[in-house]
Amino acid sequence: GTSEITADHREVQAIVEETIKSASVPEVTLSPEIYAEVLERAIAELMKKNKDRFPGAPGKGGWVVDNYPLSVDHWSALSEKGLTPDTVVCLKNTEKDGVCILRRAYLANRDEINSKILKRLTDEALKKKEEEAERKLQEILTSETLETAEEKGEKIMLPEFAEDDFPDIPEMEVIKRKIDLFMHDWETVESEIKQSSLVQVVVLEIAEQTPESLLNQTVLVMEKPFQYHGWELSAEDIDEEAEDLDADTDDEEEVEEEN
Repeated sequence: GTSEITADHREVQAIVEETIKSASVPEVTLSPEIYAEVLERAIAELMKKNKDRFPGAPGKGGWVVDNYPLSVDHWSALSEKGLTPDTVVCLKNTEKDGVCILRRAYLANRDEINSKILKRLTDEALKKKEEEAERKLQEILTSETLETAEEKGEKIMLPEFAEDDFPDIPEMEVIKRKIDLFMHDWETVESEIKQSSLVQVVVLEIAEQTPESLLNQTVLVMEKPFQYHGWELSAEDIDEEAEDLDADTDDEEEVEEEN
């Protein structure tokens, strides 16, 4: 007889899921001008209280913008409003092909990714059972009741991986693409930023680093331009200084004689 198709049927579920996705509201992307205007207002409000931070605090500066959009247009919008920062910090992970950031991304989205993994593995197991049943049906010309993996006592297991690794599986491809897109956008924006001699760019590796160590490295870079750097004089420098001093003395004596 004809098998009944219910709401729980896999094909029905797939159609419903696809319909929901297509009907979902797309992510709103704000224009560079709006970003710059909002940031300008926020900084203006900050400036009102800036001098109250500590005795002698400057009226300007003292702000940090996190996760600003990576595009040349967004950077240009900041430049046009005179909001370019003194330092731009980029956190990257290039060691071991970016395993560190991939693992962090997996752990941050573990429940969602594991759910997708189990769904894929279950679908693959069911498909395999269906193919086996169809093959046997063709061979022995008898019907066979298809049981799911769970009904037969089989368990679908999540893939195992080391503590310092991540599951290299199809479900991680979306995250990998996002990282690749970030790297591409950063290279483009970095070249634009470096056109300004007033902005220093700092690229820090996050592997085996704590948030505190990354912060300390950033602070050191930010404070470096304001630090005093001693000048070590060589023997040649001392001789030149002596010659200059003698020349200045001779000039002074000549002026006195003329007077």
